[in-house]
Amino acid sequence: FNFTVVATDSATGATCTGSAPFTVVVVCPTITVNPASLPGGTDGTAYAQNLTATGGTGPYTFAVTLGALPTGLSLSAAGALTGTPTAGEFTFTVTATDTTTNCTGSRAYTVRICQVITLSAVPTCATNGSAYTTTITPSAGTAPFTFGVTGTLPTGTTLDGATGVLSGTLTAAGQFTFTITATDANGCAGSQAYTVNVLGMTPA
Repeated sequence: FNFTVVATDSATGATCTGSAPFTVVVVCPTITVNPASLPGGTDGTAYAQNLTATGGTGPYTFAVTLGALPTGLSLSAAGALTGTPTAGEFTFTVTATDTTTNCTGSRAYTVRICQVITLSAVPTCATNGSAYTTTITPSAGTAPFTFGVTGTLPTGTTLDGATGVLSGTLTAAGQFTFTITATDANGCAGSQAYTVNVLGMTPA
């Protein structure tokens, strides 16, 4: 800020003045918007994250200054990002303003809201000694997918992590419970728990 100060001496009975120019530089502190990144969400599932700021005096107000929030979400002046979003990838910038100094800090975010991914059913009954083949098919998402399993697959079968094909020749009777997770190209995932009953030996 550039300005000139004029001093007037009235005690001498005359209007004597003196002046001098001044320059004042107001340096704002570095204000950081937190967190560094925001987690993704799921279409139709409630979402809630709190944004904060550091580096200034505070209190702070928050606003979206570039881009657009995920559809269905809103950002309060206090930094609460809440709502029920719809699927898509959204890029936006949030700016925090220090209401004491009017200094600001901004951070850009990209948030992916995933579609709900469900997985197809599998045959729940099989016979020991027989071939077992089924393909796990995701209902939504972006190919290619990767498939993983937790729990215990029917003995003699394996899951192809690239194709979702569960296959093999059954070698033991029993009840087998496992969960398969499919993750799409964008990191969106869906899981399904399965129980397969393998009955006694196949007659010769």
